[in-house]
Amino acid sequence: MNDGPSVPGSARRPKVHVHLSYGQSVARFAELFAAGQQPERTPYGFHHAEECGFDVSFSEDDRRDGRRKIARWTLRRFSLDLSHAYFNRRRMAAADIIWTMSEWDAMSARLLMELGVVPKRPIIGTAIWVFDWWDGLSAHRRLVYEPLLKRLDLLLTHTQACLNKARATLPAVRTQLMHFGIAADTFQPVSDDVAGRRVTRIVAAGNDMTRDWQVLLDAFGNDPDYELVIINRELSDDLLAKYTNLTIPREPPMPEFRRLYAGATYVAVPMRDNIYSGITVALEAMAMGVPVIATRTGGVPTYMGEDEALFVPPADPAAWRAAATSQTPDERQAMARRANARFLREDYSTLGMMRRYTEFSAPLIGRRAKDGRIDD
Repeated sequence: MNDGPSVPGSARRPKVHVHLSYGQSVARFAELFAAGQQPERTPYGFHHAEECGFDVSFSEDDRRDGRRKIARWTLRRFSLDLSHAYFNRRRMAAADIIWTMSEWDAMSARLLMELGVVPKRPIIGTAIWVFDWWDGLSAHRRLVYEPLLKRLDLLLTHTQACLNKARATLPAVRTQLMHFGIAADTFQPVSDDVAGRRVTRIVAAGNDMTRDWQVLLDAFGNDPDYELVIINRELSDDLLAKYTNLTIPREPPMPEFRRLYAGATYVAVPMRDNIYSGITVALEAMAMGVPVIATRTGGVPTYMGEDEALFVPPADPAAWRAAATSQTPDERQAMARRANARFLREDYSTLGMMRRYTEFSAPLIGRRAKDGRIDD
C-alpha cells in the first residue's frame, strides 16, 4: 500500500527525474551493489522514491567522445555538465519534478530550461561545495552561478554550517536544511566485542579533500597501544613502512567494510575546517552502534550531539589522544547507544531521506499543477 503524493487533479503517481552526475549510472551501481562494492543498488538510495509514491527515472550516461569533449570544456570553465544534461533532456521533460544531488547538476538542468531546451520543471538541488568555495570563485563563475541558483525552486544543504553560509552569501536563494541518509540495511547494529581488547583500534574512512590523515598519524602512529586503520584509495604505501601500526585497506567490499567498523574501538572522522564533510562515515558508525570521535567541523555536529560523539578541535593530535583515553568501555558504549537511538529517531536512512525529498516536493508539484502545466 502506498500513501505517497499524487498530482493534484490526476489519479496518477507523480514522476520524478533523478539527475545524477555523469558516471553515476544506475546500471553500473546495480552491478557494483551485486558485487558487494556499493551499499545500495542506486546512488544515494534514490530508488526508495518508488516507496514514497513516485515513478522514478534516472539520468543515463552518453559516452560518445564528441559529447564528452564538449562536457570537458564546460566542466573546466564552469563545473557544469551541459552535455550530460542535454542528453537527458527528454527524461527531464517527462517528469513533474527533478531531484539532484549536487548544485552543478541542478544548475545545468536549470540553464537548459532558461535556454528553452527543456520545458520548465521544478528543480530541487543540493549545495555541497559551491558556498564553501564562493569567496574564492572567479567573477565569471559567480556571474553564471548566482542567477541559476536563485532560479532553483529549492536548494537543500546537508549541514547547518552550509545552510548558514548559503543564506549569508545569497539570501535570495531558497534554501533548506535536509538531513542526509545512508543505507541502514547494509550498516546494521553490532554487539560490543571490543571491551576487553588491550589495543585501541581507531578506524577511519574517506577519500574527500577535507580529511586530515596527518592528525591521526601524529596522534597514534607507531604507538603500540593503538591500531590505526585508514580506509582510503590514495594514501601512499610509503606510510606503511613509516608507521608500523598502520594498515590502509583500499576499497574493501561491503562485508569487509562492516567488519572493520564492527572491530573499531572508535570510528574516527578527522577533518580540516569545512562546512560539508564527514557525514556518511559518522552516520554509518551511528547506524552500527560504534562510538565516534570527530573533528568539530563539517557536517558531523549537525547529526550528533555532545553526548553522542567525542568532538576535538581541528589539527590537534593531543586532543585526539585525550579523547581516545577519556572513556571507560561502559561510557563509550552508552554514548554509541545514544547516537544509534538518534539515528533511528531522526531516520538518517536513505529511505528517510527520500521521505524528506517527498515532503519538500509536494508543494512544488502542487504549484505546477495549479499553474496548469501538468499534461496527462
